[in-house]
Amino acid sequence: MASLKRLLRARGIGYREIAQTLAVSEPTIKRWFAGQGITVERLEDLCTFADVSLIELIEFTAHDADARLRQLSVEQEQALAQDKNLAFVLTIILRGWSPDELWSEQGLEPAALVDYLTRLDKLRLIDLLPGNEMRLLTVRDIEWRKDGPMRTQLAQWIKADALGAWQPGAPWGAELVKLSESSLTRLEDMIRDFQRNIRLLGEADRHASAAQKTWYSVLISSSQLDLRTLPAKPKGLAAGR
Repeated sequence: MASLKRLLRARGIGYREIAQTLAVSEPTIKRWFAGQGITVERLEDLCTFADVSLIELIEFTAHDADARLRQLSVEQEQALAQDKNLAFVLTIILRGWSPDELWSEQGLEPAALVDYLTRLDKLRLIDLLPGNEMRLLTVRDIEWRKDGPMRTQLAQWIKADALGAWQPGAPWGAELVKLSESSLTRLEDMIRDFQRNIRLLGEADRHASAAQKTWYSVLISSSQLDLRTLPAKPKGLAAGR
Protein backbone atom coordinates (compact mmCIF):
# COMPACT_ATOMS: atom_id res chain seq x y z
CA MET A 1 0.00 0.00 0.00
CA ALA A 2 2.92 2.35 0.70
CA SER A 3 4.35 1.67 -2.76
CA LEU A 4 0.96 2.25 -4.37
CA LYS A 5 0.55 5.50 -2.47
CA ARG A 6 3.90 6.74 -3.80
CA LEU A 7 2.92 5.84 -7.38
CA LEU A 8 -0.36 7.72 -7.03
CA ARG A 9 1.38 10.74 -5.50
CA ALA A 10 3.79 10.81 -8.43
CA ARG A 11 0.79 10.98 -10.77
CA GLY A 12 -0.86 13.70 -8.70
CA ILE A 13 -3.84 11.50 -7.81
CA GLY A 14 -5.34 12.05 -4.34
CA TYR A 15 -7.88 10.31 -2.14
CA ARG A 16 -10.73 12.61 -3.21
CA GLU A 17 -10.41 11.77 -6.90
CA ILE A 18 -10.29 8.03 -6.16
CA ALA A 19 -13.29 8.25 -3.80
CA GLN A 20 -15.40 10.13 -6.36
CA THR A 21 -14.59 7.66 -9.15
CA LEU A 22 -15.25 4.56 -7.02
CA ALA A 23 -18.32 6.15 -5.38
CA VAL A 24 -17.08 5.61 -1.83
CA SER A 25 -16.21 8.04 0.94
CA GLU A 26 -12.78 9.56 1.38
CA PRO A 27 -12.41 8.01 4.88
CA THR A 28 -13.01 4.61 3.27
CA ILE A 29 -10.11 5.19 0.88
CA LYS A 30 -7.90 6.18 3.82
CA ARG A 31 -8.86 2.99 5.65
CA TRP A 32 -7.96 0.93 2.58
CA PHE A 33 -4.51 2.52 2.45
CA ALA A 34 -4.14 1.76 6.15
CA GLY A 35 -4.77 -1.90 5.32
CA GLN A 36 -8.30 -2.06 6.71
CA GLY A 37 -11.08 -3.75 4.74
CA ILE A 38 -9.12 -3.87 1.48
CA THR A 39 -9.90 -6.76 -0.87
CA VAL A 40 -7.95 -8.01 -3.87
CA GLU A 41 -10.66 -6.62 -6.14
CA ARG A 42 -10.46 -3.19 -4.55
CA LEU A 43 -6.66 -3.32 -4.68
CA GLU A 44 -6.88 -3.95 -8.42
CA ASP A 45 -9.24 -0.97 -8.71
CA LEU A 46 -6.67 1.22 -6.97
CA CYS A 47 -3.93 -0.09 -9.26
CA THR A 48 -5.80 1.21 -12.29
CA PHE A 49 -5.41 4.77 -11.00
CA ALA A 50 -1.63 4.27 -10.89
CA ASP A 51 -1.74 2.61 -14.34
CA VAL A 52 -0.09 -0.59 -13.07
CA SER A 53 -1.27 -4.17 -12.77
CA LEU A 54 -1.29 -5.95 -9.42
CA ILE A 55 1.67 -8.07 -10.55
CA GLU A 56 3.60 -4.94 -11.58
CA LEU A 57 2.84 -3.37 -8.18
CA ILE A 58 4.21 -6.46 -6.40
CA GLU A 59 7.36 -6.38 -8.53
CA PHE A 60 7.78 -2.65 -7.89
CA THR A 61 7.37 -3.17 -4.14
CA ALA A 62 9.92 -6.02 -4.09
CA HIS A 63 12.44 -3.91 -6.00
CA ASP A 64 11.80 -0.95 -3.72
CA ALA A 65 12.37 -3.09 -0.62
CA ASP A 66 15.62 -4.50 -2.01
CA ALA A 67 16.90 -0.97 -2.62
CA ARG A 68 16.38 0.09 1.01
CA LEU A 69 19.10 -0.06 3.62
CA ARG A 70 19.36 -3.26 5.62
CA GLN A 71 22.41 -2.18 7.57
CA LEU A 72 23.32 1.38 8.45
CA SER A 73 26.73 2.98 8.22
CA VAL A 74 28.79 3.37 11.38
CA GLU A 75 28.16 7.13 11.19
CA GLN A 76 24.39 6.67 10.98
CA GLU A 77 24.40 4.26 13.92
CA GLN A 78 26.62 6.62 15.92
CA ALA A 79 24.18 9.51 15.44
CA LEU A 80 21.32 7.37 16.75
CA ALA A 81 23.37 5.97 19.63
CA GLN A 82 24.17 9.50 20.79
CA ASP A 83 20.50 10.50 21.08
CA LYS A 84 18.09 8.08 22.76
CA ASN A 85 15.03 10.12 21.77
CA LEU A 86 16.06 10.21 18.11
CA ALA A 87 16.61 6.44 18.17
CA PHE A 88 13.17 5.97 19.75
CA VAL A 89 11.45 8.11 17.11
CA LEU A 90 13.10 6.06 14.35
CA THR A 91 12.09 2.82 16.08
CA ILE A 92 8.41 3.66 16.18
CA ILE A 93 8.57 4.94 12.58
CA LEU A 94 9.99 1.51 11.69
CA ARG A 95 6.89 0.05 13.36
CA GLY A 96 4.71 1.93 10.87
CA TRP A 97 3.68 4.94 12.95
CA SER A 98 2.84 8.17 11.13
CA PRO A 99 3.94 11.68 12.25
CA ASP A 100 0.39 12.41 13.44
CA GLU A 101 0.44 9.28 15.60
CA LEU A 102 3.84 10.23 16.98
CA TRP A 103 2.49 13.64 17.87
CA SER A 104 -0.71 12.43 19.54
CA GLU A 105 0.69 9.33 21.26
CA GLN A 106 3.99 10.71 22.53
CA GLY A 107 2.87 14.28 23.08
CA LEU A 108 5.67 15.65 20.92
CA GLU A 109 5.31 19.33 20.13
CA PRO A 110 5.16 20.01 16.35
CA ALA A 111 8.52 21.84 16.39
CA ALA A 112 10.23 18.96 18.24
CA LEU A 113 8.69 16.40 15.90
CA VAL A 114 9.82 18.30 12.80
CA ASP A 115 13.32 18.56 14.29
CA TYR A 116 13.55 14.78 14.77
CA LEU A 117 12.19 14.09 11.28
CA THR A 118 14.58 16.61 9.74
CA ARG A 119 17.54 14.98 11.48
CA LEU A 120 16.46 11.53 10.26
CA ASP A 121 16.14 12.97 6.75
CA LYS A 122 19.69 14.40 6.94
CA LEU A 123 20.92 10.97 8.03
CA ARG A 124 19.16 9.56 4.91
CA LEU A 125 17.05 7.20 6.98
CA ILE A 126 13.80 8.75 5.74
CA ASP A 127 12.72 11.06 2.95
CA LEU A 128 10.83 13.95 4.56
CA LEU A 129 8.07 15.04 2.20
CA PRO A 130 5.70 18.06 2.24
CA GLY A 131 3.15 17.99 5.05
CA ASN A 132 5.51 15.91 7.22
CA GLU A 133 4.80 12.85 5.12
CA MET A 134 7.78 10.54 4.98
CA ARG A 135 9.21 7.63 3.03
CA LEU A 136 11.31 5.09 4.87
CA LEU A 137 14.72 4.52 3.27
CA THR A 138 15.51 1.43 5.33
CA VAL A 139 13.91 -1.96 5.78
CA ARG A 140 11.74 -2.22 8.87
CA ASP A 141 13.97 -4.89 10.36
CA ILE A 142 17.35 -3.14 10.45
CA GLU A 143 20.35 -5.37 11.07
CA TRP A 144 22.42 -3.52 13.66
CA ARG A 145 26.16 -4.11 13.37
CA LYS A 146 27.24 -6.86 15.74
CA ASP A 147 29.85 -4.72 17.49
CA GLY A 148 28.55 -1.39 16.23
CA PRO A 149 27.49 1.76 18.11
CA MET A 150 23.79 0.88 18.34
CA ARG A 151 24.18 -2.62 19.81
CA THR A 152 26.72 -1.28 22.27
CA GLN A 153 24.46 1.59 23.29
CA LEU A 154 21.34 -0.59 23.38
CA ALA A 155 23.07 -2.86 25.89
CA GLN A 156 23.72 0.15 28.13
CA TRP A 157 20.15 1.42 27.80
CA ILE A 158 18.82 -2.04 28.65
CA LYS A 159 20.97 -2.26 31.78
CA ALA A 160 19.93 1.23 32.87
CA ASP A 161 16.22 1.06 32.05
CA ALA A 162 14.70 -2.27 31.07
CA LEU A 163 16.02 -4.47 33.87
CA GLY A 164 15.53 -1.82 36.52
CA ALA A 165 11.95 -1.26 35.38
CA TRP A 166 10.97 -4.94 35.54
CA GLN A 167 7.64 -5.35 37.30
CA PRO A 168 6.37 -8.39 39.19
CA GLY A 169 3.51 -9.97 37.26
CA ALA A 170 4.90 -9.05 33.83
CA PRO A 171 5.34 -12.02 31.45
CA TRP A 172 8.80 -13.54 31.66
CA GLY A 173 10.65 -16.80 31.22
CA ALA A 174 14.12 -18.27 31.68
CA GLU A 175 15.98 -21.39 30.60
CA LEU A 176 19.35 -22.94 31.43
CA VAL A 177 20.98 -25.00 28.68
CA LYS A 178 24.41 -26.08 27.43
CA LEU A 179 24.82 -25.23 23.73
CA SER A 180 27.30 -25.86 20.95
CA GLU A 181 28.45 -23.07 18.62
CA SER A 182 26.03 -24.28 15.92
CA SER A 183 23.13 -24.25 18.38
CA LEU A 184 24.10 -20.75 19.53
CA THR A 185 23.86 -19.59 15.91
CA ARG A 186 20.43 -21.19 15.71
CA LEU A 187 19.47 -19.42 18.95
CA GLU A 188 20.28 -16.09 17.30
CA ASP A 189 17.93 -16.99 14.42
CA MET A 190 15.21 -17.95 16.92
CA ILE A 191 15.59 -14.61 18.69
CA ARG A 192 15.17 -12.73 15.39
CA ASP A 193 12.04 -14.79 14.63
CA PHE A 194 10.70 -14.03 18.09
CA GLN A 195 11.31 -10.30 17.55
CA ARG A 196 9.32 -10.45 14.31
CA ASN A 197 6.43 -12.17 16.11
CA ILE A 198 6.44 -9.47 18.79
CA ARG A 199 6.28 -6.79 16.09
CA LEU A 200 3.32 -8.60 14.52
CA LEU A 201 1.49 -8.41 17.85
CA GLY A 202 2.10 -4.67 17.90
CA GLU A 203 0.92 -4.27 14.30
CA ALA A 204 -2.25 -6.24 15.08
CA ASP A 205 -3.00 -3.81 17.93
CA ARG A 206 -2.20 -0.66 15.96
CA HIS A 207 -5.83 0.32 15.57
CA ALA A 208 -6.99 -0.58 19.07
CA SER A 209 -7.86 2.44 21.22
CA ALA A 210 -5.05 4.01 23.22
CA ALA A 211 -6.90 3.20 26.46
CA GLN A 212 -6.56 -0.51 25.69
CA LYS A 213 -2.79 -0.44 25.18
CA THR A 214 0.36 0.04 27.26
CA TRP A 215 3.97 0.39 26.15
CA TYR A 216 6.16 -2.63 26.93
CA SER A 217 9.89 -3.15 26.59
CA VAL A 218 10.62 -6.78 25.71
CA LEU A 219 14.13 -8.02 26.47
CA ILE A 220 15.49 -11.13 24.76
CA SER A 221 18.97 -11.98 25.93
CA SER A 222 21.39 -14.77 26.70
CA SER A 223 24.57 -14.78 28.74
CA GLN A 224 27.37 -17.27 29.08
CA LEU A 225 27.42 -18.96 32.49
CA ASP A 226 30.63 -20.02 34.21
CA LEU A 227 29.73 -22.84 36.59
CA ARG A 228 33.05 -22.39 38.35
CA THR A 229 31.71 -19.21 39.91
CA LEU A 230 28.82 -21.08 41.57
CA PRO A 231 29.11 -22.25 45.17
CA ALA A 232 30.53 -25.77 45.43
CA LYS A 233 27.86 -26.65 47.96
CA PRO A 234 24.54 -24.76 47.95
CA LYS A 235 23.53 -23.49 51.37
CA GLY A 236 20.84 -25.47 53.13
CA LEU A 237 21.61 -28.78 51.42
CA ALA A 238 22.99 -31.62 53.47
CA ALA A 239 25.96 -33.53 52.18
CA GLY A 240 25.11 -37.01 50.94
CA ARG A 241 26.25 -39.84 48.73
